[in-house]
Amino acid sequence: MSLGDKLRQRRQEMGLTRPQLAAKICVTPSAIANYENGISTPKPDILISLINVLEVDANYIYSDYLGTNRISKIYDQALSAEEIDTIKKYRALSEEGKRLVRLIVNEEYTRTIARSRLTLPCYLPGVRKLHTGFLMQENLGSVRIMRKDLPVGADFCFQIQVDQYLPVFRKFDILALQRRQAGHNEMGLFCLNGIYYLRTLFQERGECRLRALNVIDEDILVTETDEFRCIGTVLGQVNGILEPS
Repeated sequence: MSLGDKLRQRRQEMGLTRPQLAAKICVTPSAIANYENGISTPKPDILISLINVLEVDANYIYSDYLGTNRISKIYDQALSAEEIDTIKKYRALSEEGKRLVRLIVNEEYTRTIARSRLTLPCYLPGVRKLHTGFLMQENLGSVRIMRKDLPVGADFCFQIQVDQYLPVFRKFDILALQRRQAGHNEMGLFCLNGIYYLRTLFQERGECRLRALNVIDEDILVTETDEFRCIGTVLGQVNGILEPS
């Protein structure tokens, strides 16, 4: 039985859907589908999370699948002599001994992951307006992100919920933003006369315009009489898990 088959079988035994399992290990449902269908292989930290969440023995996952050569090919590194020795000793333990080892490993891994993850508030678009404008939902969501994947200076997130930003962003992409004024040619989240826009700020020769991220919508001219402010500057797209309020 392949790794993907084992993951699918155990997930179904626990009564978990792909989105539910994905939320528990901080990946997307499509990533779970790719693992189960053999399209991609989980990275070592994700594989450990799967073992913990699915409450299986490591042997269940690794048997008939990962030899030393296979590990080296997939993860670009082989097992060290210490790791090989540890695995051999683990396999020689009684079931009670293995249970105690897993208990200790799981607790330490949980502490490590907790320190490596951050939760940021996430703005969500509401009612749509003309020219890719929108109102903001009253309640904020939150996004769980691996600390290593978060751009420096990020203060909050914004999730795109329409396909009107192609080809720059796609529906359900999550963006990290910093609470500062966007500069010339920087993307930002702006509020113009009570309507919100995700656009690029263009400032030249005393003019201020908001340029669309698609090729359909025209620029929006910002005048001195407009109520205009920048909510935040886009730092980049992030891989996070949205948790609605």
